[in-house]
Amino acid sequence: MTMREGKGEADVHLRAAMTVIECAGGHLEMGRAHGEQAREAVRRALEVWRESTARSSAELVTGSPLLGTVRRLLPGLADELRGIAEGAGVPFADVVACNWMDEAWWMRRRQLRRHGCSVVGAGGCLAQNMDLPAFMDGSQLILRLRPQDGPEQLVLTSAGMLALTGVNAAGVAVCVNTLGMLNGDPHGLPVAAVIRGVLAQRDRAAATAFLRGVPHASGQHYAVGDGGGIDSLECSAGGAVPVALRRGRLVHTNHALASGDLDAGALRELSERGSVRDSQARLRFLEASWRAEGTAAEAEELLADDTVPICVPGVPEWPIRTFGSVSYGLGEAPRARFRLGLPSVAAWVEPGW
Repeated sequence: MTMREGKGEADVHLRAAMTVIECAGGHLEMGRAHGEQAREAVRRALEVWRESTARSSAELVTGSPLLGTVRRLLPGLADELRGIAEGAGVPFADVVACNWMDEAWWMRRRQLRRHGCSVVGAGGCLAQNMDLPAFMDGSQLILRLRPQDGPEQLVLTSAGMLALTGVNAAGVAVCVNTLGMLNGDPHGLPVAAVIRGVLAQRDRAAATAFLRGVPHASGQHYAVGDGGGIDSLECSAGGAVPVALRRGRLVHTNHALASGDLDAGALRELSERGSVRDSQARLRFLEASWRAEGTAAEAEELLADDTVPICVPGVPEWPIRTFGSVSYGLGEAPRARFRLGLPSVAAWVEPGW
């Protein structure tokens, strides 16, 4: 298990290194590899997370059945979380609560996000910007996972987390958008675990069946693609609702397009804060700009837009910024490209399999 680095652009203001954490074996072993190799990054990420969150980790771990659901449905991931804590030498409860990021956003209503993620897909590519709280910047990692019981995976994550988005060697990729206006279920499966459950599948049909078959803790849009196409599902406490592709291509932001499982109070708060208006503006821009024949290069250029903005800059009045971007080429030889931060500080990198 090694830590590999690659050079970015020469400008001293650019983030010059990419870190790929190599994790192989059983889930406990993979978690320990993650925690050990990224120990300092995990500790820093948890430190700023504690400083920036209003509720103790214990409330999200012992005060909800989320971890129990993971242990019941995907027990290996519960072992992996414990391995991360052991490898990094940090409290298990903190690692677990940090991984329930999407769940914390609806459990703590006041932390509903002002901005969110933008996803595009067409033909052989699927891409997105991952927009997260600004305090998470600097914790970006790529995990190369080689589990004993599934395909190899390349995953964008924050140090200590199971996954934010990813692709596997079988050609299945998943991108996500938070849908904070949909109902959550504290007995459901947390988003980070759902993503890894999708990436354990060997084709899009199995991945979509998994999404339809598990209970969902948080409102979330999942775009799942392989060489045969892309499926779009809006998931919530009420189940998984398919979203039709628009003129042969996928565009999605942070408001529900098909699901009617709405939390009226959350929708009202998101509307009052301008989050729904922002999401609608981004969707209109993507619909006007993204072609059904769009290429990965065009998707990557689109994700750098700072006018709407699709790419959210780090300015004081916006507590959210673009944490990273992914661009997945779908097919028999899947390709994964990652940008760990804003375009001004990070270059696209391709770790390979």
